[in-house]
Amino acid sequence: MSDYYGELHSKRLQLFTELVPDLRRLLILTDRTDPATARLLASIRRESQQLKLQLVERNATTETDLTRIYASLKTGDVDGVAIVSPNLITKFPSLILKLSSERRLPLGSHRKEMIQQGALFSYGPNYSALGRDVAGYVDRILKGAKPTDLPVQQASSLEFVINIKTAKVLGLTIPPSLLLRADQVLDE
Repeated sequence: MSDYYGELHSKRLQLFTELVPDLRRLLILTDRTDPATARLLASIRRESQQLKLQLVERNATTETDLTRIYASLKTGDVDGVAIVSPNLITKFPSLILKLSSERRLPLGSHRKEMIQQGALFSYGPNYSALGRDVAGYVDRILKGAKPTDLPVQQASSLEFVINIKTAKVLGLTIPPSLLLRADQVLDE
């Protein structure tokens, strides 16, 4: 069985290194109480070795933990931020965006909404397309299909979005090849 979410994290790390050429040390935010963390972290560790990235792993479960982690960072300690645990992405996206922005740290995400709020880039499912896929499943169930008989599917569409305004604030120049690969470029 494929590790779909681990593969998405790996691809996100690859894109991060292309967007931030000086990326060497990456702050990895985890929540060890989140059941998905161990599997996703293992995937990121493997990919970071191939990319020669040093991971600075920090565990957080509360807003206080996140604030403490960012307050402890000195200039040059890390070159960017990635959120590993789905719990943190769900519970604290605005706080992580705010703290990353205050420290002028590029933040990679899987949600386009975070890009619209100031993260540098996102790579993940296209939630509009995902909604259409789910609607198809609901339609089939309402017409009598048993949910257990329906195949498990991955997101049918992934999107790569770059926030040029954030890149400019961070002093980054986005390579034209990445701009061409992006599904959307925000300059608002």
